[in-house]
This record gives sequence, structure tokens and C-alpha cells, in this order.
Amino acid sequence: MLPNRPFTILVAEDDEEDRLLLDEAFMQNGLFDCGRFVEDGDQVIDYLMNCIGPEAVNPLPSLVIMDINMPLRNGLETLQAIRSDHQLKNIPVLILTSSRQEVEKAYRLGANSYLVKPIQFTELIQMISDVTTYWRDTVNLPYNEY
Repeated sequence: MLPNRPFTILVAEDDEEDRLLLDEAFMQNGLFDCGRFVEDGDQVIDYLMNCIGPEAVNPLPSLVIMDINMPLRNGLETLQAIRSDHQLKNIPVLILTSSRQEVEKAYRLGANSYLVKPIQFTELIQMISDVTTYWRDTVNLPYNEY
């Protein structure tokens, strides 16, 4: 994490209840106003395209947390699009899904992590804490300035 760079998480989740739970888990971890929420893969790409270039209107996310099963463009297709764009390919992408079925494919396509949605809310809070500690406080990531 670069100093003075805000920690922003782009979350792609089509289920409204899951979005609300994730937002609450962020707040339980002291991550106020860090989450940016979209509902499908096309919205992920639109958001990210509005993060780059001289007319950028969105903050470049520190990481993307994305469901696999979304309408329009699913999470794996979106992951491929991110990894194939030279301006976006270094953004960490975490797959958060209820399915254990696509783990190998997700890593092959360039996912940085594959997380299975916990059943209990307390486990989700802990997962967000672990993710934040690792991606915000532990690793050094290459960031391009656009």
C-alpha cells in the first residue's frame, strides 16, 4: 500500500443482501466509506475505466472483491477483462463466492485469492479483517498512477 493512498475496495455482488452484509462487515472493521459497490461485471469494467486517464472520476480501487455468478458478464469473464488490460492488470482481484467449483479456473485466469462466502456473519467480519490486514497493511503492491 502506498502512503497517503486511500484504501478503496470495489465490490461486485449482484445480491442486495450480500452487499449490505459486506458493507456492514466493512464498518465492523472500521472501514467506513471504503467500499464501492456494483452489481455485475459490466459495471466493474465501467467503474474501472472511469478510474484511469486524465478524466478519471472514480478512485482506483486498492482491490476488487467479486462474486463469480453475476448477470451480464460473470466474475470469471470480468477477471479476464481486467487481466488483459495493461492499465488494470495489477489490481488485486479476490473472488468471493458460495461455490468451491471454479477455484482452479479462477486462479488460472489470474485471481489473487478465492474465498468462499462464510455462512455466519461473524465469520464474514473476520474474513474482511483478514483481507484488510493482508492487502492494506502487509503487502506492497505495484500501483500505476493514471
